[in-house]
Amino acid sequence: MPGVLGRTYFNTSLTLPSLVEEDPKFTVLPSTKLVCTIGPVSNDVDTLIQMLQTGMSIARFDFSYVDTQLHQTSIDNLRQASKATRTLCATMMDTLGPEIVVTNRPSEPIKLEAGQTVLLTCDSSKQASSSVLPIAYPSLAGTGILPGRSVFVGQYLFTGSESTSAYLTVQQVDSSDMSAVCVVQNSCVLEGVQLTVHIGNMKNTAPILSDSDKQALLQFGKLNRIDFVALSFTRSAQDVKDARAYLDKIGMSEVKIIAKIENMEGLVNYREIMEQCDTMLLSRGSMGNCVDPEKMFLAQKMLLRECNLAGKPVYVTRVVDTMTDAPRPTRAEATDVANLVLDGADGIVLGSETFRGKFAVACAHTVLAICRQAEKCFDSFAYYQSVMDFAGFHSINPDISKTEALATAAVRAATKLQAGLIVVFTVTGRTARLIAKYRPQQPILTVVLPSKDANALPMDKSSSSSAAGEAAAGAEGSEVVVPRLSTNGLKWHCSGDFVARQCLQYRGVMPLCADPSLGSPDGAILKAALQEANKRGLIKAGDRVVISQCPRVNERFPVMAEAGVVKILTISQDGVTAANPVIVNDDGMQRCTSLHVFGSMDAVQDCSDLF
Repeated sequence: MPGVLGRTYFNTSLTLPSLVEEDPKFTVLPSTKLVCTIGPVSNDVDTLIQMLQTGMSIARFDFSYVDTQLHQTSIDNLRQASKATRTLCATMMDTLGPEIVVTNRPSEPIKLEAGQTVLLTCDSSKQASSSVLPIAYPSLAGTGILPGRSVFVGQYLFTGSESTSAYLTVQQVDSSDMSAVCVVQNSCVLEGVQLTVHIGNMKNTAPILSDSDKQALLQFGKLNRIDFVALSFTRSAQDVKDARAYLDKIGMSEVKIIAKIENMEGLVNYREIMEQCDTMLLSRGSMGNCVDPEKMFLAQKMLLRECNLAGKPVYVTRVVDTMTDAPRPTRAEATDVANLVLDGADGIVLGSETFRGKFAVACAHTVLAICRQAEKCFDSFAYYQSVMDFAGFHSINPDISKTEALATAAVRAATKLQAGLIVVFTVTGRTARLIAKYRPQQPILTVVLPSKDANALPMDKSSSSSAAGEAAAGAEGSEVVVPRLSTNGLKWHCSGDFVARQCLQYRGVMPLCADPSLGSPDGAILKAALQEANKRGLIKAGDRVVISQCPRVNERFPVMAEAGVVKILTISQDGVTAANPVIVNDDGMQRCTSLHVFGSMDAVQDCSDLF
């Protein structure tokens, strides 16, 4: 994989003695996104309010834990918390998929001793005990299980530090392929809400969506207008296609698909999976049972870099397991979080830490604090240059789309001018994703415009939008739907909030929704967006702002007169004035007559490139 790993992007002017100085109080959230798994310890309204205020971007509901009522209570409470904090939060539904679990468990824990043997069987009629572990899988035939292979049995959302996980080694496979005798490598007590089984290098032939998954998608996902569906144990592009077909069939075509890479099949087929899914997620807990420990860092760095170069959002799990039971992470865990930010991860997923941990809010705060420090040391310009070089965009005749050319020009202009903010106007969210791909140091304030068919689309009633809509109902002169509302001149209920919530997955992106009823969006919506940025402390007088609009002709209105532009403004004490002329000489760009606008006067007719 020559050239893929690239270089390190660590660059700081700090000195070691300065690290003992107290940091100033930060008012702006870090660019790195945080996904929190909602469970019994974190699903009450008060805790959810604290997690939203801390910076949770996406709430995860994991259906490996099959308590639908708990998940429904959690998402109902999330709506209340979103209304109370007036904060936008996306929702993710994690499927069970082809995961293997221990069945017919007794009420008491199962004790295993190192050196003993235990029978792993596909006979679901057997009672689980210290000598027999029945699993929910029809047959071991074709799985690749052989003597010497490793088998892991552990509680749902295991951390690895507890004594509730067993490491087994296959000793003998029955000729009927219905069972295998295994030797226990460590003494432990198997307990927890669910016991999952991971067979090393297994070829799992079960459907990507189990029957319980399909039922949950209908009864929970569709009803609650979930934004993302995470496919557990994604093995191939066909898995993503099958899931997409089912989601389309049941009326969930707007939902984004997250492919979870957590077994050898997924790792081998990562490229074809990446082309089909919307987002990639490296599930290090399960993957750690398939990859040798000394190679895990290679799998992580290579996958993150591949996703970065393709502009595919990528998330990583299992970062601060210690905080499930302790108020502070280990030094290794804290360094791990920072390295994920420096390696280009869009976000981090918390599992047991917020599902059943003792310090859910403190954990979210700690992880985001580490992310913020790492972002201060992230060399965004070196990163931008490396992605451009790898794609060949610095060549004389680059093969680059108009939309990507505009995105790169916006990032380059913001970097050269040391702008305080990038404002993006988008319909599908693609322009925001392309700009986020280059990891600019500036926040990306993304204004989501309604499509030409917006009036025909059902109004979004999920999570924070419907709750806040009640609070903002009847407001006159509303201009922008924002994650944090602070005036009566804002409105939540609009057709673009589905896209806005999904934009929360991109590193650095802060989404808003535009109200199309204002007449002259070139001035009104832009002004409202800049006012919101000022309230959040993103800009101040004298700051330059780079504005980017994708080139579209088939939408309800343009934001600026030009079809596709990069526009540069300066914030003044009494309003917004044009900056001094700045030349942006990127291929694919044409200089417009206005001195502060650069782009193309020709809109894109074929909008397939824009989705």
